[in-house]
Amino acid sequence: MALLDVAHERSHLIDQLRQQSDPARAVSEKKYLKSDLNFHGVTVPKLHALAKAWYKAHKDAPVEDIAALAQSLWQSDWHEERSLAVFLLEETANRLTLDQLPLIERMIHEVNTWAHLDEIAVHIVGALLAREPQAVRPYLLKWATDANFWVRRTAILAQNAHFRRNEGDFALFEQIVTPMFDEGKVWSADERFFIRKAVGWALRELATRRPDLVVDFVQRQRGRMSGLNLREATRKLPDEWKQRLG
Repeated sequence: MALLDVAHERSHLIDQLRQQSDPARAVSEKKYLKSDLNFHGVTVPKLHALAKAWYKAHKDAPVEDIAALAQSLWQSDWHEERSLAVFLLEETANRLTLDQLPLIERMIHEVNTWAHLDEIAVHIVGALLAREPQAVRPYLLKWATDANFWVRRTAILAQNAHFRRNEGDFALFEQIVTPMFDEGKVWSADERFFIRKAVGWALRELATRRPDLVVDFVQRQRGRMSGLNLREATRKLPDEWKQRLG
């Protein structure tokens, strides 16, 4: 396998970001995401394309080297450089091992926007969970009680892609989210919004494939769920199943 010159590849990727920068867009993106990071103003589709093109040209590189490049990019105080770190790991997701889990966990703890967190949770943690469920499960349970609400959100969303395929461990999902209905009473406004939205999103992914699970869950937890939980969870339920909820 070819070895990467991490410093060279990082510099090359950043040069490409600068060439595509859009100062006006950078201002609006920073405002929209309420971020303290710097912005180049490069769109998400362009970032994905850049990551895909890089990975296609370096697909034989050792996964450890790609992870090292991602770690180097993640250490940046520029939003899009961090995005590239996430998207490179996403491109490599089916090759990641438990050796990369410390880096992934560090990124989850350091994230400060849903734009990075959701990609990591669904596409990176989710892929690793699919291959190593017994090893990753304890991490999800630990993250579910973390003081950082982004970390808790990761535990909720990690099975979204699984639910979309009518797979996943719904009992694990219940174990993760059920205690959160009570804790929400003392959470900040951001915690309440992002955690409740995540619970609803996860249930929504399952609603068209296993409406029976979603309806049963809502019937048992309805008195503890917020309006946002309920709206998101039931939005895609087939009509005949919605009627069972009254």
